[in-house]
Amino acid sequence: MSAARQPAPCARPDCPNPVIRPARRGRPPIYCSPARRAQAQRRPPPEPILVEVDHGSLTAHRRPAGRVWLVRLRRGPHAVTVASGLGRTTADHRAAQIITIIANRSTPAGAAID
Repeated sequence: MSAARQPAPCARPDCPNPVIRPARRGRPPIYCSPARRAQAQRRPPPEPILVEVDHGSLTAHRRPAGRVWLVRLRRGPHAVTVASGLGRTTADHRAAQIITIIANRSTPAGAAID
């Protein structure tokens, strides 16, 4: 004789439904439904990549304050400086080139080639 099976809570933190575990062999389910399993395994979309043009070091290249620029890539809390010590026009041009590369990167698989 086996003891009565108690329903277990769903493994998804915000799901109040119990998991009905059948009395069969094999790995027992931990989610209440296939839809809840898919929702739990889905990852949130990544934060967008931002291209920033900002003032560089005030003492860089012996130029006056406000004349030295840098280009930075940022995603969430992470950032990397791509170029520094640039003039404003060059920094804007470099940022535009990076944006073009990032925008073209997101072409879906199987799309038409220009």
